[in-house]
Amino acid sequence: DPRNYALAVRAVSGLQVGIVLTEGSSDSIRGKPLAQLDAILAAGAQDFSPVAVSPDSVAALLYTSGTTADPKGVMLTHANLMGEVEGVFSVLRIGPEDAVLGLLPLFHALAQMANLLLPLVTGARVVYLETLNTNDLLRAFRERKITGFAVVPQFFYLIRERIFKEVAQRGRLAQLGVRRLMSLNRLLRRLGLNAGRIFFRQIHQTFGGTMRYLITGGSRFDPQVGREFHALGIDILQAYGLTETTGGAFLTSPDDNVIGSVGRPLPGSEGRIIDPQPAGEDTQPAGEIAIRGPIVMKGYWNRPDATSAVLKGGWLHTGDLGYFDTHGNLFITGRMKEVIVLSNGKNIYPEEIEAHYLNSPFIKEICVIGVEARPGDAMSDGLHAVIVPNFELLRQRKIVNAKEVIRFDIEGLSVKLPSTKRIGSYEIWQQDLPRTTTRKLKRFEIEKRIQANAAQGLAGDSEIAQEKPLTAEDASWLEQPEVQRALEIIRQATKAKSEELRPTDSLELDLGFDSMQRVELLVALEQELGGNVEESRASEIYTVRELVDLVRESAASGTAASSREQFAGWQAVLQKEPVDPEALALAARRPVAEIFWLMLSRVVRLFADDRFKLHVTGLENLPSHGPYIISSNHQSFLDPVILSSVLPGSVFRQLFSVGTSEIFGSGFMRVLARSLRVVVVDPDANLISAMRAGAFGLQHGRILMLYPEGQRSIDGRPTRFKKGAAILSIHQRVPIVPVAIEGFHEAWPRGKRFQKFAPFRIKFSEPIYPPPEPEASEIAYEKLTGELKKRIVRMWEELRRENGT
Repeated sequence: DPRNYALAVRAVSGLQVGIVLTEGSSDSIRGKPLAQLDAILAAGAQDFSPVAVSPDSVAALLYTSGTTADPKGVMLTHANLMGEVEGVFSVLRIGPEDAVLGLLPLFHALAQMANLLLPLVTGARVVYLETLNTNDLLRAFRERKITGFAVVPQFFYLIRERIFKEVAQRGRLAQLGVRRLMSLNRLLRRLGLNAGRIFFRQIHQTFGGTMRYLITGGSRFDPQVGREFHALGIDILQAYGLTETTGGAFLTSPDDNVIGSVGRPLPGSEGRIIDPQPAGEDTQPAGEIAIRGPIVMKGYWNRPDATSAVLKGGWLHTGDLGYFDTHGNLFITGRMKEVIVLSNGKNIYPEEIEAHYLNSPFIKEICVIGVEARPGDAMSDGLHAVIVPNFELLRQRKIVNAKEVIRFDIEGLSVKLPSTKRIGSYEIWQQDLPRTTTRKLKRFEIEKRIQANAAQGLAGDSEIAQEKPLTAEDASWLEQPEVQRALEIIRQATKAKSEELRPTDSLELDLGFDSMQRVELLVALEQELGGNVEESRASEIYTVRELVDLVRESAASGTAASSREQFAGWQAVLQKEPVDPEALALAARRPVAEIFWLMLSRVVRLFADDRFKLHVTGLENLPSHGPYIISSNHQSFLDPVILSSVLPGSVFRQLFSVGTSEIFGSGFMRVLARSLRVVVVDPDANLISAMRAGAFGLQHGRILMLYPEGQRSIDGRPTRFKKGAAILSIHQRVPIVPVAIEGFHEAWPRGKRFQKFAPFRIKFSEPIYPPPEPEASEIAYEKLTGELKKRIVRMWEELRRENGT
């Protein structure tokens, strides 16, 4: 390839190459003659004399992709190639009636076997795509009657995501229906039946309707994904091998597809486990996988040292770890060189940990490494992760605080793992993680970047920017006077130098703005540049350029900015009446609904007194009438139900809150929310609307129940408090009543089902009153938030002592 001339020169150097094939180039490479592919094809069929070869002659020299910086040339003989074809053919009955879709590049051993050698020997057709995109791929499945397809696991992850995304778009009822049918078909498959093509006909049509063999290999395949496809009636066979084994060495059988394993050795080959380690509490007795048979390479080209290191007594030592079950199926647990040995002697397999945390939809990629116990120590003291967020999903859901939602998911996923397998720290990268062509993580490169970040003294959730040069368009944009004014305001807010700001900088990940600060920054830019950005569009801003251009667009459209004074941004926002009908309904009385829910809350109180031994103190600190805010720490789903049940009737009838669409999104829950005066707004996507709804209710004399943490605590301890309660208190001139609760986490912890009837304790403090009007500033917000947290934490600690915890 003339576009990679330097690489070609290095590859040809030292090789016994007689001729080099090229496309469109006429120059020689290190004296080697070139043959143009176009000329060869134009010449048509020619008479060539057969070349004398023996089974032991080298037929292909493939360089390993390598997750290290030391690729080696693998010598594969004619006997290796035929041994591979014969072994695969004995498991997969491919014939002239089959059509194989070739997607993997032919410089991979797996692709040479699946997409070239096996079809040539069996007479099957091979279909290649002119362009690699989803539409052409799915069209090829249908129109070319594809029956066999081998591809890396990432393809099936994407297909799975696409399937369940389309189901989710049809509503919760459709999701429930699909899950029920999957459970039923899973049961049927245990009985030897498969109704997948009937239950999920449309999904099966995704693969064209003629597919017989779906095979994955090249890197770890998540067994949970395999189980989900199995429940859909689709079997994904898993292959395992190396370039050194001519591609596949193990393959699950269509007649006995053990999900999670890579099957048994190909006929003619054998495998064994070397130096298996004793089984742990949650681990199998894994050891190094060794392979012997006709598929094992001749050796590494001109690397006798490397050859002798892996070929011992005819056995290829793979460097991979695994174990066999009682039926001879191989299960891969990791790579020897990637195993993390903790200071307590525990062996940690990073791929297992990574697969667990990838259950978060907001994590696109993750790499787990060990953190040194001491400088230079081979042991690790804990686990550190590099996380790449799923920015596409975040944008779809209009979530701008990626750090917060990722932290929430990590906390929830961590409690499901043994303490030794939990990541103790992580950092967020915005670029894709470096990988090999078979999608394996280049861990050595990632570790180098982590070390570089640490050397620069960066925070755990930031990284050294891998910046691309500015485009001419971006450079021109930065020079505009109006943009310069905007950048100066951003610089003042983020403490960064104006000339260092880039159009593509993330407001959150690069500049550190949280949801509240983004609104304040938007208000400041509107004041400087003019305009008045619509609330719905404010949640679509992620980068510096998107922010500045949106404000400029609003100003150019003639939308006048509100008159605002310094620190009065929130005052202007909260004075505007909301447009949401559910928020506007807060002004209306509902005497019948109020009496019904009040009576029901008394029943809840009686139940809580009996089963949870509920103990409440400090109710005399509650003002009898609103407006004011009740703020409590947040431990479980039971918090608002129990807390509201202990309030006096006069307080209960004035109560309202703001809830998320995750809980009150549609159907019965949405109707319930309206009846209970729960305004359904997602603060992540519509912070202004959520704050405005809170202010509107307070302006009409109501009492707002608000959880300043914004989420349930993972361990019951109060966490970081947001400043929303303080902002509402200061600008609406209403007090905040701090409340501490304890015992709720033990009854129903986050991420788990209801556990037990634990003793509940609730304590109300005296109200905290806002500072004088002139103190409506960022400092005032932080001070009031700090006082609120201090009061709640102190009461919570007292309740813990009372509970004996």
